Amino acid sequence: MSFMERIQNVDSRIIYILLLIALSLPLLRPIGIPLQTDPMVRAVYDIIESLDPEKDRVLLSMDYSPGAGLDAEVSPVAVIQHLTQRGIKWAAISFGTTDGPMMTNRIIADLEAKGYEYGKDFANLGYMAGEENAVRLFALDCLSVPADVRGNKTDQLPVMQGIKTIKDFAFVMQFSMSTPEMWIRQVVDPMGIRFATGTVTVSVPSIVPYYNSGQVKGVMGGVSSAAQYELLCNNPGKGAALMDAQSMGHLLIIVFIVLGNIGYFVMKDKKDKAAAGQ
Repeated sequence: MSFMERIQNVDSRIIYILLLIALSLPLLRPIGIPLQTDPMVRAVYDIIESLDPEKDRVLLSMDYSPGAGLDAEVSPVAVIQHLTQRGIKWAAISFGTTDGPMMTNRIIADLEAKGYEYGKDFANLGYMAGEENAVRLFALDCLSVPADVRGNKTDQLPVMQGIKTIKDFAFVMQFSMSTPEMWIRQVVDPMGIRFATGTVTVSVPSIVPYYNSGQVKGVMGGVSSAAQYELLCNNPGKGAALMDAQSMGHLLIIVFIVLGNIGYFVMKDKKDKAAAGQ
């Protein structure tokens, strides 16, 4: 049996095994396949690169839940890794979901395991009920949250020293499963803060008009944006691994499609010639 005949009759189990290998290897060790960087993603990177580690602090609004999956989770991880690399201190708070503090604690646990100090390098201020009203109240008085999730007084946390209103943060970024209208209405427009957002992929088109108007300075949407951001930071992580796996899977499928078509036409040509010879 010739090579082309074998391609035409390859056992589907072999294809599945090869596909499993192609998907698994990048997940175990990211390759970092180059991606074209979206200007909205680079804008977030450039803002954080412009911050001064000695004086600037960042506020993160963690408004997503486990149900959003990796599409929502990988972007905040990538941004927080960048903040950590640069030595930028940050505080997190949640307005949109009670799951937010838990999602923040998952990231903080990894940072503490690496030796970073809670309260000094970062803090989790927990959940503040009231959604849009709560956003406005916190923006005007950041100490309206009396204690963090660990029971520490907010005004005694080193990372919160000198913070009175949201304008004392050099940059604010919301991570959510939806669009940031309440932030734009209550904080961005009336107070003029520098604001960006990270969301799930399907919500990105709804945010683009706010980016084009300049109200939102940067947008990250889903796994692809996180992968782009990780590559900008020269630190391929979960986002890059997922995109690598997707790319390798697609590449393998394309290879089999091409080989299958080549085999089909070669074998068809042989059969036509054999029929003509009879």
